Amino acid sequence: MPFKLTIFLCMICAGLGSSCSRAGVLVTRDSMGESWPLTVDQAHVECLDGRLAVVHANGMTYALNGTAKSRGYPAVDPIWRANPSIPGTKISIGPLIDIALKQCK
Repeated sequence: MPFKLTIFLCMICAGLGSSCSRAGVLVTRDSMGESWPLTVDQAHVECLDGRLAVVHANGMTYALNGTAKSRGYPAVDPIWRANPSIPGTKISIGPLIDIALKQCK
């Protein structure tokens, strides 16, 4: 599924109410291509409590933003993909944060 379609579905889901947004939005490596920032092939991205951006992968929930991290969610670092073009940096996680925050009410 193309990345723009994923964003569109996320916005529709957010508009349907909390029962939809609680499950999060499935985002995949295929949908984002080289900009995929994780080491896993897919993850559910979600907004909790109106401001906590989190990602669910491999049975864990990781913080995508500082607000989620400050509430005790572990950092996403264990599954955050290194940027092969710039050693010592990571692929931007911004698109996943955007998807999560669009689900907030």
